[in-house]
Amino acid sequence: MENNYPTRREFLKTGVTAGVLMSAVSPVSYGRVIGANDRIHVGVIGAGGRGRWHIGWVQRSANNGENAEVNAVCNIWNVKLEGAIQEVKDRFNLEPKAYRDYRKMLEDRDIDAVVIATPDHQHCGQLCDAVKAGKDVYVEKPIAVTLEDLNKTYDIVKGSKAVVQHGTQGRSSVGAAATREFIQSGKLGKILRVEESRSAYVPYWNNYSCPEKPEDTDWKAFLYNLPDRPFNADMHGCWMGYAECSPGTIGGWMSHLSDFVHYITGCDFPLTAVAQGGIYALTSVEGRTCPDTTTAVLEYPEGFTTLFTTHFGNGANNYTTIFGSKGTMQIQDPDGNQKGGIAPKVTGDGSEHPEKIGEGVEIPEIPQDDHIMNWLKCIRTREQPHADMDAGYKHGVAVLLGWMAYLEGRKMAFDPQKREIRPV
Repeated sequence: MENNYPTRREFLKTGVTAGVLMSAVSPVSYGRVIGANDRIHVGVIGAGGRGRWHIGWVQRSANNGENAEVNAVCNIWNVKLEGAIQEVKDRFNLEPKAYRDYRKMLEDRDIDAVVIATPDHQHCGQLCDAVKAGKDVYVEKPIAVTLEDLNKTYDIVKGSKAVVQHGTQGRSSVGAAATREFIQSGKLGKILRVEESRSAYVPYWNNYSCPEKPEDTDWKAFLYNLPDRPFNADMHGCWMGYAECSPGTIGGWMSHLSDFVHYITGCDFPLTAVAQGGIYALTSVEGRTCPDTTTAVLEYPEGFTTLFTTHFGNGANNYTTIFGSKGTMQIQDPDGNQKGGIAPKVTGDGSEHPEKIGEGVEIPEIPQDDHIMNWLKCIRTREQPHADMDAGYKHGVAVLLGWMAYLEGRKMAFDPQKREIRPV
């Protein structure tokens, strides 16, 4: 199949050379001081599939002792909005406020915090608007599709008092804190390489429904900051497969790997990236522009690399492996499924170090709050959550470094002082 993603240099025109964009922030005062026993009212912006999942997650936190509820939902697509309203009714036994314009939700002083689960290209703008409106925010990953947006958003959030949690929930999962302690204590030795392979038979963006006609939704609101164009139902519903809206699997999947590596190693920003790939899978749909096959290698100043590789058309070969001088760690989901946790296993395989890992070494679990519970608790204490804006900025840089390397077709480097990504 012919690759039909956007012209690489055109796509990078604003993103590659974005410099320091300092923005003065004067957010409205945060609506109310939330006491230890006060209920936190949460609104969900983009209450579609992922947004409805967040509605359930807030309910689980409430069931586990956190006094919180979803009392408002927002979606531009009628069908999704109706589904979200029913989801709140079923889970919280209340009639939520319903919005089609997220800015109207942000004006509501009865809403303390918002979850942003919209298409990737909307994340930065909506996060900035929410912070300026005095809301605390949980924003899905990846945070940005251009470096210009990322730099501007970082400055606005850091200049506010908002509690912002990024949706890289892996660092809050079961087993994550124990993995971090094991690695940072030196028990795996010097980290040399982290490798991840993710695959599925069908591209995950194929699994979404699309509006039947323009009247069902607000097409201009979907486009947000993208150039105007005729209504495209497939782009609306399957936006994850369109390069203008999302950095493909580098944004959807590699963001999790990069953030997890940052968390467990405590490393600095990635230095360089190379990437390649294309649209090769028989299960891909013509007209979509994100690559279904991608390989990205990021280099870190601590002297290790990460290798992220993904393909569709064949669902075999899913794993994450960390290679250290004293042994090897396999990161696995418990029971081989997605339950929100990991079960790291370590061996001395591949090492001849005098302190190589021996047989039967286990990593004892270190309990910690899950991602939503951590965010809700921080809303009360005003402490920084697990994946704060600094963590979000770092995963954003890793994603854009790999994505720009793919689009540009050459090695790219990040300058943390100038906050620029440019060709090597």
